[in-house]
Amino acid sequence: MTREAAADIGEVTARISRLEGMEAHARTADDRLAKYFPNKAVDLGEPVKE
Repeated sequence: MTREAAADIGEVTARISRLEGMEAHARTADDRLAKYFPNKAVDLGEPVKE
């Protein structure tokens, strides 16, 4: 996997996890993105509101 692909997958993982209400999974993706791509702006989605 390329570095660019890893960033894309992390971003999608965070968004999908949030849409499915799995905030803990989304946060692990957030943490990895922040660690490995600190200067990349990403759309991480919004937590599901009930």
